[in-house]
Amino acid sequence: MTEGGIYRLGGGSEGRQRPTMTIVGCGGAGCNTLARAAECGMLLGTHIAANTDAQHLLGARAHRKVLLGRMTTYGRGANADIALGERACEEARAVLEDVLGDADIVVVLSGLGGGTGTGASPVIADVARRAGAIALSMATLPFTIEGSTRLANAEVGRAMLARRSDVSVVMPNDRLLEEEPTIGLLEAFRAADEALLEPVLLLRGMITKEDLVALRRVLKGAGAAHLGRGRSSRNAGWAGALEAALSAVYPPVPVRACRRAMVLFKAGPRGPGDEQLVELVRSLHLAMPPGAETAWGVHRDVALDDELQVVVLLATGAPKA
Repeated sequence: MTEGGIYRLGGGSEGRQRPTMTIVGCGGAGCNTLARAAECGMLLGTHIAANTDAQHLLGARAHRKVLLGRMTTYGRGANADIALGERACEEARAVLEDVLGDADIVVVLSGLGGGTGTGASPVIADVARRAGAIALSMATLPFTIEGSTRLANAEVGRAMLARRSDVSVVMPNDRLLEEEPTIGLLEAFRAADEALLEPVLLLRGMITKEDLVALRRVLKGAGAAHLGRGRSSRNAGWAGALEAALSAVYPPVPVRACRRAMVLFKAGPRGPGDEQLVELVRSLHLAMPPGAETAWGVHRDVALDDELQVVVLLATGAPKA
């Protein structure tokens, strides 16, 4: 369904063909995220582990593994050297083109701050875009306690991902510690992975081949994106979920500055119907500039009862450098 720049994803998706999705875990952190997805039973598509560290790659859980920079790093990792990680990935470009060539959507997972995740993930996103796929990059920023070098590297990687992906989402790990100050570091990494994978999991569960045209209109070339989550219940009012998500977007951005939006709902059996959800989406869309484009969809989950959860992704749609 299309309504004045508002596109419904997954409407009447029963029996329809799903688009092909490839998930690439890049570098140590990205491969770890991919492994945790498998541990949680999240089969998000074809899982590819890509790393310059041959030893780490041996233990990776994926359908296929790609050693980056066989003659550049000799399987010893990029050692926090962004340029080395980028060169290693360029060396493997032909292999990546073969691996990613048939995908409709490529999701690149990485942790920014190291040499491989920071230097190679933008190259992988670029390979995906040039092959005609929608390239969605999902990355984390390091904890402050990981040191100034990793933080500086991460800022370089953030800019590179925004330029070379269709849309890139970067979330700071520090926010998890702010929200849950008593959480341990291992639990924090696990929570970061789950937060990063949530929108991918929702999108995977609802879209069909027919939605690719709308997705390209909304996501192609959008650049750096702003991600927020919220929840509410029948008693508290459904609008509260969207309001909470918009208040929590990172980095903060006013809706009036955004020309692209994707709103993914997760609702229980006593949650709102499509008519109520589209009204929420319409209220967001009308607050955006003229000519804005918004895609939305809903996943129904009996475990939620009367709860509504929402993930919102906003982008200004500024031209890429």
